[in-house]
Amino acid sequence: MAGALIARRVLAVLVFAAALVLTVHLTVELNRVKALKAELAEIDHIRYGLLDADQWMLRISAALERRITAFELTDANRPQVKRAVEQVLDTLLVEIDRSLRRHNLQGSGSVVDQLKGLVQQGLQDLVIDFERLRRKVPEYADRVVEELSKPEAKREIKTQLLAFMQNAAGSTFAKTDRSRLTALLAAHGCADPAACDRQLGAEIAAAHRPILYQVLGVFGLVGALFALCLGPRPRRFAPLDADVAPPPGLDPFQLFLLTGATLILLAGGLSTPMIEIDARISELTVQLAGEPITFANQVLYFQTKSVFDVAAILLRTGAADMILVAGLIVVFSVIFPALKVIATWLYYYDYRGLRGTPAVRFFALKSGKWSMADVLVIAIFMAYIGFSGLVGSQLGDLRQASTAVDVLTTNGTILAPGFYLFLGFVLASLWLSSILEARLGEAHPT
Repeated sequence: MAGALIARRVLAVLVFAAALVLTVHLTVELNRVKALKAELAEIDHIRYGLLDADQWMLRISAALERRITAFELTDANRPQVKRAVEQVLDTLLVEIDRSLRRHNLQGSGSVVDQLKGLVQQGLQDLVIDFERLRRKVPEYADRVVEELSKPEAKREIKTQLLAFMQNAAGSTFAKTDRSRLTALLAAHGCADPAACDRQLGAEIAAAHRPILYQVLGVFGLVGALFALCLGPRPRRFAPLDADVAPPPGLDPFQLFLLTGATLILLAGGLSTPMIEIDARISELTVQLAGEPITFANQVLYFQTKSVFDVAAILLRTGAADMILVAGLIVVFSVIFPALKVIATWLYYYDYRGLRGTPAVRFFALKSGKWSMADVLVIAIFMAYIGFSGLVGSQLGDLRQASTAVDVLTTNGTILAPGFYLFLGFVLASLWLSSILEARLGEAHPT
């Protein structure tokens, strides 16, 4: 009997150690992936794409260049082009004639100036026959159309249009600060954001399945530890402390391992991201002169934070209300749950006579009324549900406002492994508390 009990305890210690090591490794890996996701979100942020005037210029320039290059005079479009050119030339001649007449006939009022203006107008009418020029507009239009079809004319038009657009954009829009993006590209050795997208995306995808296996492994080890400590065992055993009467079937050493296992889940849940909020525009397409102007994978908002991260951010604000909120989060999500688990072990085994102390009695018996562990889990879940679809519903109005705009949105909000580790702690601590209460009732029947 004693040999079997020792072997069982040794196996329980090994399982506990394995759960601890695996949780530490999982925490490191989750935080590494968290950093990669944050960097990827920064690279794809909307400020470097949809909100950057230079990126609009690049896409519009490419669209115009394609349209100009593809322009060819055919029997079908030649009459339309010619009519447009004729209209422009005729309007130009009319405006020139009107401007010259206004200049010549607007004297200062003296007789000499008026005579001078009349002479200038007469000479102009003698030299330039605007009516004759207007009759020859169709002939001039034919020549202009022929010139437009030449390759060198197309190149010049493209050059002038692009130069005009660049000058207009440079004088109208403020330059986007791309220093952080440049630093990230250099840190990862990427030539451009698209290359970093592929590289970081591949690293994150490669880590997904191992992380899933590690999370399942932690739960499996903790479950195995509970089974070893709470399962059928020999009826006779020698307690570690002969002066303490433990509840039937569970000794202080095994309860210590179970308490440690719940704290492992708590530490893993608090030190790793609980939720990822990822709102992005998968694709936005605007039709310009028949050419699509497309922006893809534009991150609107991305956050992946653990409980400690949120508390640290609130504390750094320095505002009294934010510091209060940070304190409440730490007290009810970290301190209370941990002290309750530890006080439970001290109370049920009256370790060093601490059962009667007010602090141990409070945390073991009454702190459940104050604990916010289950409330926090539900709050995170409700935040996930509430955010789901928000971006799609809001940006859907933009799609309905114009047929020239097509928007595809992605809501990548997910519950991160830290949430499930914390949920595992809540369930494990509740299970352990209920078992101890039941067995304490067996040991001390009323």
